[in-house]
Amino acid sequence: MDLRLWLSGLRPKTLPASIAPVLVGTALAFRHIDQLGTCVDISPVPQECVANRAIAEPLQAHFWPVAILCMLVALFLQIAVNFANDYSDGVRGTDEGRDSAESESNAQANGRASKPQRLVASGVPPKHVLIAAGAAAALAAVCGLAAVIISQAWWLLAVGAASLIAGWFYTGGKHPYGYAGLGELAVFLFFGLAAVLGTEYALSSTIDTLAVAAAICCGLNAAMLLMVNNLRDIESDFKHGKRTLAVRMGRDHATTMLMVCCILAWALGLFLCMYLWMPWGGILLLSGIAVPIRMVSSVPKRQFRTALSDAGFQTLLFAIVAAISAIIA
Repeated sequence: MDLRLWLSGLRPKTLPASIAPVLVGTALAFRHIDQLGTCVDISPVPQECVANRAIAEPLQAHFWPVAILCMLVALFLQIAVNFANDYSDGVRGTDEGRDSAESESNAQANGRASKPQRLVASGVPPKHVLIAAGAAAALAAVCGLAAVIISQAWWLLAVGAASLIAGWFYTGGKHPYGYAGLGELAVFLFFGLAAVLGTEYALSSTIDTLAVAAAICCGLNAAMLLMVNNLRDIESDFKHGKRTLAVRMGRDHATTMLMVCCILAWALGLFLCMYLWMPWGGILLLSGIAVPIRMVSSVPKRQFRTALSDAGFQTLLFAIVAAISAIIA
């Protein structure tokens, strides 16, 4: 077994999309619980403070175990999706030509979009990749069930089940929605709204407006990662009948949409971070403004390795700054 090949099959550059929303949801839940437990120092203690502390104490007791479980769910789910996509695209032949590490360097030397190798395309038996996907999905399910039992947020079981189903049918099944141009929408919903709001609710038993704004930012950042990936693969996807959003819109329009999403994500992210921690949250986020500029400028030049790295960094940058701003505020 080629360990390096399997590590590449994890698609490490996509993992920030799973870590970031859980980090943001955790920080906002921490902020909410901390506010519940904070009261004016007077005697007698106001009844409202007593009631809020009664709510905050059990939430604080299981905060970190549930937070860690939520992070593990997101990571294992992302890995499961990556392996499942490798399996489905591999057996369909969509990953044709991605059978060696040299294929990436050769593509760059010839001025074409570089594509890292894939497991099935590299000769790994499809059954082994499918088993790896199933094992990661099972670990995600176990961690998710444990988080739900501890937090008593039973409706999150439905969200978890929907996430697993969506992960498989992205490229699996007879009519995968990733082949119909709906991948970015699914990523926005599951790696933005569901991940941030689900994490916040599991930890604090509530969902607030700030979390919705943060979820939109995380969703846009995750969608941009997929947009860059699909722009890189646009020729081969078109050849194999994979009608991604980039294929449907065309390279120029899809690049423009990437820029629009980047502007929206940054505008909303700046507002959120400055609202949480005025003005330092916004200043801290602006310190990384060169990253999205380089990302959107790299795509027309077909420098997709750089663009993907920047998209992943941007995703984590927003999450870290938003988390710091929420906790300090």
